Amino acid sequence: MSLKTFAAKLVIGLAGSFALSSATYAEGYPSKPVQVIVPVGAGGDTDLNARLFSRYMEKELGQSFVIVNVKGAGGTIGMKRVRDADPDGQTVLFYHNESMIPELMGMSDITLSDFEMAGIGVLDNTTVLAVSNDAPYKSLADFSTYAKAHPGEVEFAILTGGYPHLVGLALEEAMGIKLNMVDVGGNSAKMVALKGKKTDMINIQYGLARDYFASGDFVSLGLLSPERNPLIPDVVTTAEEGYPLAFNKFFFYAMPEGTPEETVEIFSAAMKRVVENPDYQAEAEKIFVTPTWMSPADSAAYAAGQREIYAKYADLLKQGN
Repeated sequence: MSLKTFAAKLVIGLAGSFALSSATYAEGYPSKPVQVIVPVGAGGDTDLNARLFSRYMEKELGQSFVIVNVKGAGGTIGMKRVRDADPDGQTVLFYHNESMIPELMGMSDITLSDFEMAGIGVLDNTTVLAVSNDAPYKSLADFSTYAKAHPGEVEFAILTGGYPHLVGLALEEAMGIKLNMVDVGGNSAKMVALKGKKTDMINIQYGLARDYFASGDFVSLGLLSPERNPLIPDVVTTAEEGYPLAFNKFFFYAMPEGTPEETVEIFSAAMKRVVENPDYQAEAEKIFVTPTWMSPADSAAYAAGQREIYAKYADLLKQGN
């Protein structure tokens, strides 16, 4: 055999071996427990959804999903950990719309284009404006009148660089009011602050605060949606009260850029099976979220569309920063 023929066969053999090992790797994924980075503290809706969805992912993929809460800097610390992880699908991000706010504020250069989107699995269209039961306003119209008469006095609890920050700015613009936006932390901290009457208004996912609404401690001034949610049909929308604000959350999984396509597809297919699982659907309904499947490509397109909406508030966000 000539040296040239031997070299050609060697190249073909190595190529075939590489293709086989790549296929074997993809078929064997995940080979160990998957680390799920949740860029916020425990106890909020992001953490709740991550734990519920990941519990069903474990059943689909046959490996444990270890939830790691990495809070700080508007979620960018956790996002950076995933961005810089090995692109093998063993470290994944579970997050939502808030992932886009720090970049729009000029706080970070991390964007969703730094990741491989695995898919969207959950929509939460239950963002409500909540106040204490003894607040001097019981409707959004009353609130608007009060806020205009007391500029800068109504405290709106936010997480700087987070989703609530965006909601607060949108509310100011829509009503022509000035709020006193104070960083109190994530959802758990916001509810504690409102319950203790240490803040005046919060935006919160209805499912997180349902006990407070049921007890009468909290009063909803409106669902930030153009139409009512059938999961909470008695909650009026801000649109019904003359303020057509729309802010929902979409929860997704993403992987480091460069993760093999086969790995992303295996993970994504498992997500689809979870969304279609009647047991998961029943549990999701209890926390007022809607299982919704979007493929990696559709998820990326949906996120890009949402970013265009948020970009309208970019200048206000930067001023707030």
